[in-house]
Amino acid sequence: MSVPNVLRSGLKRSFAAGLFAFAAFLVVSPARADVTDVMREIERAGDARVIITMKTGDGRAAWEAARSVEQQRAVVADASERFARSMSAAEIPVRKRYRTLPFAGARVNREQLLKLAGMPEVTGIQLVRNERKHQVSDVTLGDVERQSLANSVPSIDVPSAWAQGADGTGTTVAVVDGGFNFAHAMLKGKSIGDACFADSYGTTLKPNCPSGATPQIADGAASNCSDATRCAHGTHVASIAAGNDGTNFGVARGAKIVPIDVFSKDTDAADCSPDPAPCEVTNSLAVLDALDYINDHAIEFHVAAVNLSLGGATVAGYCDDDPRKAVIDMLRKKGVAVVVSAGNDGATGMIEKPACISSAVAVGATDNGTNVASFSNFATTLDLMAPGTRIVAASASSNTLLATMTGTSMAAPHVAGAFAVLRSAMPNSTTDQLEDALKTTGARVTRTNAGYSVPRIQVGRALNYLKGRNGQLFNQIVSGAGATSRGQSYLRIFNNTNAAGVVVATVRDVDSGAVLGKWTSPSIPAHASPQVPITTIEAAISATAPQTFAARTGYNLEIESSFGGYVQYLLLAPGGVFANMTSCRDGLTTGDSTALMNVNTSSVADYVSRLRVTNTGAVAGSAILTFSNATTGARIASWTSPSIAPNASLDVAEPDIEAAVSAISDATKAGALQFNVTLESLSGYLQHVIENRRASAFTDFTARCPISASTSVAAN
Repeated sequence: MSVPNVLRSGLKRSFAAGLFAFAAFLVVSPARADVTDVMREIERAGDARVIITMKTGDGRAAWEAARSVEQQRAVVADASERFARSMSAAEIPVRKRYRTLPFAGARVNREQLLKLAGMPEVTGIQLVRNERKHQVSDVTLGDVERQSLANSVPSIDVPSAWAQGADGTGTTVAVVDGGFNFAHAMLKGKSIGDACFADSYGTTLKPNCPSGATPQIADGAASNCSDATRCAHGTHVASIAAGNDGTNFGVARGAKIVPIDVFSKDTDAADCSPDPAPCEVTNSLAVLDALDYINDHAIEFHVAAVNLSLGGATVAGYCDDDPRKAVIDMLRKKGVAVVVSAGNDGATGMIEKPACISSAVAVGATDNGTNVASFSNFATTLDLMAPGTRIVAASASSNTLLATMTGTSMAAPHVAGAFAVLRSAMPNSTTDQLEDALKTTGARVTRTNAGYSVPRIQVGRALNYLKGRNGQLFNQIVSGAGATSRGQSYLRIFNNTNAAGVVVATVRDVDSGAVLGKWTSPSIPAHASPQVPITTIEAAISATAPQTFAARTGYNLEIESSFGGYVQYLLLAPGGVFANMTSCRDGLTTGDSTALMNVNTSSVADYVSRLRVTNTGAVAGSAILTFSNATTGARIASWTSPSIAPNASLDVAEPDIEAAVSAISDATKAGALQFNVTLESLSGYLQHVIENRRASAFTDFTARCPISASTSVAAN
């Protein structure tokens, strides 16, 4: 955070006039607003603790590039030497220094703040702020069912990653919290690099390091469990991330844990409010200390993720003026994700610091299903969601018992563990790539009236995505060979790219998920969408395994492709009803709302396609619909609609379009049964409805499941 010259000039004015004298100078800049907070604290208490950003001779290069720790230490040491001389001359004691970060901690009064703001070696001044653990009382949740790790971990698709040998082995998760019981069976033998950086400011804050002094870096340094509750939160969080007692498993069950205690006992009633004093608190200075330590040892300890189940002020938007962003950026470049719980204020549109740092991975909580938990903060600045309601994991009060806790504190370690699982399988992937995989493959969840969604992690799917496998699963497909009385099944496969490709369908047993066989499609042309009877797939598999479908009424089908596009599952039921049975694991989507697949021509007389066009623009206009052959992908012709008023829609039957455009009619006469249709020249969307004339029913055929290219599937 910079201290502009105009701000320095303002600070050099007399403090006697109070804060109002600075109002003209402190109205827009976040940096100025933060210095205002420092001044307010000095007015209240007589002095203030601050985090100071030092100017480095290397400019910002050391923090923007993927520099080695040695280079970062050298740059910080050089800057610290010049800074220390100026601080000594100004008679301001330096109370905290860091090894890899261009920051320092100090305690200043009015006069010292004036001197500090005028130093050329200083580029930022921030107030040290208290932060708490993100746990809520289960009493507020009524009869919500407890969710053991045996439920929450499978709900985010972790076992399928374990089955591929990815369980976090060879990695560590650094858990920055408030004490850990490593005698618990889930954590025994898991700890490396134990440290305590609890703050000891003034007379009201007592560090909980076992030695009584801070910092402490030694075996057991993070395991001061002096009372029954002190280690409850940290133990629970660590076991979710990487616990393993042979029966109960955290997400990264093979990973180690770097435990770091940053919480102190505070006897100040104002600091503890609304909780009674004494209480446990940490602050941005102590957390920065922990992150500096992790950055210094990230490569040595093989750290895949840092878990911060803590926070402070709730804000809208990002908070990249927080000094911790510098080290979070460094860790990201080293392959380490800093995962932060978003807070339990129940707010929509806001999350807490430091989760709001843009390069952190901010995590909200869901309930035991896919609903956003009522207590969880939820915003567009949130990155991922994970289970956080009544999670049953390790207890600090016993070496074998489990305890139930709730909060975004419990959601974050599910995600931190997920990064360790992915890192163990993909050691050369960047943090950005791992995060993108979790976001891309996660199931979208939302809060009522929020207007946006956030992905709930699916770890196995993310791993497949990183490996180039992007499958789409269809469940309970009606078998054509064994259950013809239930109807006939079809797949529609839309290649929405400019190159031909193929689809691989893996048939799985409904109950066990076991593979029954695989089918590879013929080459599908660009922009084509063949309609494939399930009996075609069954016949190809039965040629080598004759009994595969004989006694089966249905099965599951996993689709992978060499191209991007869409898939639909359709059923022609007895009685003549043609229905869209498509069900995607992430929920139905229309995908590209300006493109429709497999619109029936007039040759399919019993199932007439109707095209509905909606104008979402501000002015009236005509829609241009371009028709292509669904079998070959070849463009045929276009049809222009009458003018459609703003917010109005037009319903037109496909046979009526044929009657108006001879080229489309000629294609139908030449044998075309279906067209693909694209909307052009109008701001709006399309809907495809089939009029089932046999059954006097209308069915919406717009929805389909998206598919992405898998590198494991060859194009031909």
